[in-house]
Amino acid sequence: MRSLLLLVPLVAGCGIVDAATATTVVGGLLVATPDVSVAQQIDLSSEVVATAWVGERDSPTSTEAPEPIEGAAVQVSIQGANVALPDVGGGRYATTSVMAPGLVYTPGASYAFVAEANGARYGGTLPAAPTRLSPAALVLDPAPTAAHPDVPEALLHPADTKLTVRFPEQYGRFGYVTVLRANPNDATDPELVFDNRPDTAQEILDLVVGNPSRTVEIPATAFAQDGIYAIIVVALERGADLLPNTFIGSPILVGSGAAVVVGVDRGA
Repeated sequence: MRSLLLLVPLVAGCGIVDAATATTVVGGLLVATPDVSVAQQIDLSSEVVATAWVGERDSPTSTEAPEPIEGAAVQVSIQGANVALPDVGGGRYATTSVMAPGLVYTPGASYAFVAEANGARYGGTLPAAPTRLSPAALVLDPAPTAAHPDVPEALLHPADTKLTVRFPEQYGRFGYVTVLRANPNDATDPELVFDNRPDTAQEILDLVVGNPSRTVEIPATAFAQDGIYAIIVVALERGADLLPNTFIGSPILVGSGAAVVVGVDRGA
């Protein structure tokens, strides 16, 4: 089974526009991805992925991109057990549960991202991870009423029709979605047809500012072809406990994903 690491963004540097006294930014993202397995259609394995980005702003009010901090000692702490995040360049630090078995997702556990650089510690904590998302918790609109005629594991969805997905608050207050269409030639290499996950630090901040959203909308264009689609929804909660010398806008997000499989068949 192919890794779902491709579904979790590496947090990249960018401009952050909030004002605070501190100038060191730490972005942290930890996601437990789901298994997606449909015989001869899609075969992706689950894992836990943790990514951080560390940077320094010119001033508390600067709107310029923070300068990446490389060579920091970065770790994610899970109920006090530490997992190191290796430096992958450009101020980014990341690992997965495949490389670090201690990286686990436990609802109710505390998660902290901490970076040590220039003799100081920066970061933040989510005191309690939300309930792990399950396919049964996802509400689809329009709600499927039948199975795909050739792939009974897949719910039938009308072609060229948008799909809205919602999830309850206990799984997190923020969400994004990735949609993959099965590749008939390789179940481990589906085609990405829609993706609104954040892939920069600014997009992560955009995700958490303003009113939280537990609804994600997939446009009709994503379902323009017959085929089998994996809809992977990630629900996240934001940590609010930051170390005092960490920029106040630093986003710490922890959550999990769940998948539903739908099929488009104009002949059904």
